[in-house]
Amino acid sequence: MNSLDSKRYVIENVDALLRIMHADPHYALAFRNKAEQHITLKLRRKFFNASPDGVVDAFNNALMKFLHTRTFKDEGFKQGQPEGGWTAHELAVGTLGGYLYRGSLHELIQMHRRTRHEVQWTYPEDGGEHDDAALDDIRNVGDPSRFADPAHAYEHLSIVKRMRECLNKLSDTLRATMFLYLDDMPMEQIARQQDLHVPTVKSRLHAARKLVTECTRKGMD
Repeated sequence: MNSLDSKRYVIENVDALLRIMHADPHYALAFRNKAEQHITLKLRRKFFNASPDGVVDAFNNALMKFLHTRTFKDEGFKQGQPEGGWTAHELAVGTLGGYLYRGSLHELIQMHRRTRHEVQWTYPEDGGEHDDAALDDIRNVGDPSRFADPAHAYEHLSIVKRMRECLNKLSDTLRATMFLYLDDMPMEQIARQQDLHVPTVKSRLHAARKLVTECTRKGMD
């Protein structure tokens, strides 16, 4: 680590960070470069069907929104701040970096929501050079689940949100029974707590599942 990388600043809030970046462009550039490298690599590993340019665009959008809205709590800078302050690299991979990662993740999902298509990852021909050597093992470390693609992740989140809305539309009696069941409470205990017979609990759960399924399917059509 060179002297530039080890330069430290005590940062207590976003305004202080912006003043430092304005006064020290080298620090600002080091922070941005490290944050982009760290965050985009994490996103590429999770969403290996996303295009590299799209991932970088998502990071840039998140960074610009952060700088514009300044929505980051002061405690985030103080938590874990080393004595003498943050280096640019420490700041990029610390709590602020995590905040920017979540923002970039949101931006990436929204981009795929708008485009509604998947861009397959492309690799160079055998013997060619990767643009980013750190991506050599993407296939091995990438999330293998069906939600490893932003479009699938968004679809999953949309379904969960719709199901919650449908649960809240149930009658008070069905909703109360269903919530106890979703909290992993055994049917016998639900029956005792609600002063019901077990067959009645089963009947309510069957009715609740049917209504939620129909409501969710209708809302997603």
